[in-house]
Amino acid sequence: MRAVRVIDGSTKFEFGAAPRPVVEPGSVRVRIQAAFLPTYFEGLPKGGWLTPARPFTPGQCAIGVIEELDPAITHLKLGQQVYCDMYIEGPGPDADQAFIGCFGINPSSTRHLARWPNGTFAEEFVGPEHCFTPIPGGVTSAPEVLCRLGWFATALAGFQRGGFRAGQRVAIHGGSGLLGSCAALVACALGAAEVRLVGRRPEQMAEVAALDPRIVIEGAGDTTPVDFVLDCAGGAAVEGTKALIARLARYGTIAFVGALADALPVPTSVLMRNSQRLVGSFWVDRTQTRETLALIASGAIDLSPFKATTFGLHQINDAMSCSLVQSGGLSHVALKP
Repeated sequence: MRAVRVIDGSTKFEFGAAPRPVVEPGSVRVRIQAAFLPTYFEGLPKGGWLTPARPFTPGQCAIGVIEELDPAITHLKLGQQVYCDMYIEGPGPDADQAFIGCFGINPSSTRHLARWPNGTFAEEFVGPEHCFTPIPGGVTSAPEVLCRLGWFATALAGFQRGGFRAGQRVAIHGGSGLLGSCAALVACALGAAEVRLVGRRPEQMAEVAALDPRIVIEGAGDTTPVDFVLDCAGGAAVEGTKALIARLARYGTIAFVGALADALPVPTSVLMRNSQRLVGSFWVDRTQTRETLALIASGAIDLSPFKATTFGLHQINDAMSCSLVQSGGLSHVALKP
């Protein structure tokens, strides 16, 4: 089988042969149609992450077709198109969370990475049955576009866990990024009265704002009150987040779906007096994946404006360079075996 590999002695992705994965009890084999390549994958082969033991096949969200499965699995069928979710966790209270073919959250997640080391940047992927969600018939988007599904679902999870209500005014922090642009359309689908984009790349935000009259791009120093902030930003800068917290209306909420690296000073007395909330939201559960697909199938979320630049597996390093430059707004990069 051909696959992208992360190997000892190399700080870049390699392409070559990999063992064909075996279908074990409780697992499913999928022929990959397209796999999403996010920008942060650049750091994966360089070390410093809690990854599976090398060599392994990396991977992220993907779309594929079921080719083989444990006969005991009855809710999935041969020939079914499915979304492949790389997230796995244990049943207990410990944060033994991991992403197959990617990284673990803390040392206790290494057991998952040892059991399921290989991801979707390959011709075939085998994973545990709970990682696969059937694509409903009403979803007709190309696999290279639909493989971004996890980013839409992450936004939906943030809104749901934060208690978003239709009619609220929303601010999306990181509104030009892969996640923030998805979040803007999810907010519209959920009935936001207005969606305000806060970001660093005006061209990408302009593409998103053109899709719905409720979406506006904020200017520098904007002080418009907002009911709900979905913070999709990453990196060390926290000033933008602080400014948005200061603009929260009474009973407002800020939900964090990004990964700010620096500590955030929070005016707790102000939050208390205004009955405001700070909520963290990490990835999704499978119910939210199905709900996101239902929004797409109904037309509430229209994927037709989204653009995927595709590369073959053997072009992985060119694809990674392209993702770093082009990803954001309505554009992303996908691998097609």
